[in-house]
Amino acid sequence: MKRDIPDGESAFWPEQGALPGRVVHPARKGALSGLGGLLRRARGVSAVKHDARTEIPAAVRELLVKKNFFERLDDRLCPKDSSQSRTWCQGGFELAARILSEAGMKEEGIQQVLQAFVASGSECDCGVLYNSPQQSRLKTEYWLARALGERPCDPHSQMRQD
Repeated sequence: MKRDIPDGESAFWPEQGALPGRVVHPARKGALSGLGGLLRRARGVSAVKHDARTEIPAAVRELLVKKNFFERLDDRLCPKDSSQSRTWCQGGFELAARILSEAGMKEEGIQQVLQAFVASGSECDCGVLYNSPQQSRLKTEYWLARALGERPCDPHSQMRQD
């Protein structure tokens, strides 16, 4: 039976188990595990367990999912259709607040959600998607570029200079 790389060891992906018939040279094992981590992050799966204090509370996350908040934010920061223009992150939560307002949320509720974002480590609109456990095109685009050794799109690159 022919092996991919002789004198190696089995490739192992924790969420799938050992890949049958695949052998990885020890020198390449570190690079593959790094790529696996990048791909897990792109899919919204973290290799590290989150501290409960840094996660968006379940009730808030449930409300945001019900209002399709994450999809709506992703549609603006990283549109599905390449003919649509990308909205650039301005370094705050202006876009998130606008989306929540458009979804019918009152100002007091919006402020509570924004506080939950800050408590979870987000500093701006794009940070909400990067820190969210939900999969997003913006996060996938970033980690895929990193995995390919390319420079990822910077959502702040068009930030206004006031």
